[in-house]
Amino acid sequence: MAPLIIVLRDLRRMVRNPVRTALLFALPLMLAGIFALVFGGDAGSEISIRVLVFDEDQGLVSRLLGGAGSSPDMDRRLDLVPVGNEGFKMMERGEASALVHFPAGFTQSYLDGEPVVISIIKNPAERFLPQVVEEGGRIGAEILSQGSRVFRTELATIGSMTTNTAFPSDLAVGSVASGVNHKLQSLERWVFPPVIDLETTTVTPETTDEGENSGNSILGFFLPGLSMMGILFLAQSATRDILHDRESGLVRHLLTAPVSPADYILGKCLSVLVVSTLGFFFLVAFGIAAGVDWGPAATTVALVLAASLAAAGALVLISSMVGTERQADALSTIVIMVWSLIGGAFVPVSQFPDFLRPLAKTTPVFWAVDGFQKAMQQGADIAAVSTNLLVLGGAGVIFLGLGAAALRRRMAGGLI
Repeated sequence: MAPLIIVLRDLRRMVRNPVRTALLFALPLMLAGIFALVFGGDAGSEISIRVLVFDEDQGLVSRLLGGAGSSPDMDRRLDLVPVGNEGFKMMERGEASALVHFPAGFTQSYLDGEPVVISIIKNPAERFLPQVVEEGGRIGAEILSQGSRVFRTELATIGSMTTNTAFPSDLAVGSVASGVNHKLQSLERWVFPPVIDLETTTVTPETTDEGENSGNSILGFFLPGLSMMGILFLAQSATRDILHDRESGLVRHLLTAPVSPADYILGKCLSVLVVSTLGFFFLVAFGIAAGVDWGPAATTVALVLAASLAAAGALVLISSMVGTERQADALSTIVIMVWSLIGGAFVPVSQFPDFLRPLAKTTPVFWAVDGFQKAMQQGADIAAVSTNLLVLGGAGVIFLGLGAAALRRRMAGGLI
């Protein structure tokens, strides 16, 4: 009866301090939300680069270059805005990523083979997008330069045609077409077909019989690992009460009542376990409400119980090895963050270097994340995640046993 009373007392204490409890739940949910926004694959999240085009030339070449992003595919990624002199003021206000300026006489100078400059003004408040525009401009300038060298005669002829008010003769047009065709034939070996080809494929997720995607969202990819990290912090908060009870003298008062040291330790261990389990189920429920498919219900429940046992046991063990709340906070925070980092809560273990992957398997975070991913992606049943359950459950029992024994020894020695 005494252990149950201690459990109810600790639960009531958490209810009376909802702000601390809410903050503990907010950490994994906030991180999962941020990762989902950053790494989400929605079409609506595509980046569009806004570029101002100041064409003082209004010639054939400048118009062609100014409309280079007018294809349907590029329209979603490149927003070309024709402007005049007001474009410079717009750039000062940071209204675009870059401004491309074609000076007056650009087309005629290019056709005549004279040096010409395309100016690109970048927005200093942005880092990546203006660099994309600059690199695109460098590629375009290189293509134009090489085209000018290869087709110099034909371009000069076209340039002379543009200066005449009369229509060019059939012979002049034919000579340009013949020259271009002859040079293209000489380049056919290297240009047609190109040495390197690029093939792109859009993967369509598989669908279930109900027509829904069998894959999971990016939120579902990160939520298991971040939930495990959040439950470790929740268990840290629950075990902090053990040291708080000692420093406040509450333990001595409890032991003067008909409560044995074994009852007190059992009650505190059960309290941490109950808090961790309820917290994990809350995070699972939040994920379901957000559209996350955790996989088979039985597998999810088994993994939640095993992971909560591992988290509770680990934090009880840590609290049994320190003397003050401050020491417990420092040590447990370090352990939780290291386990989360190398256990795959933030980055998949498959992306780790070879020497780090074996270390990941020493953490309960790895076994929890691995089990949940099997359930979510493969629909694994309990048998398929039996190794994960055995590792998490076995580690939890061992940690709890060692922690309880250490607490019992400290109580017997008058240290708690």
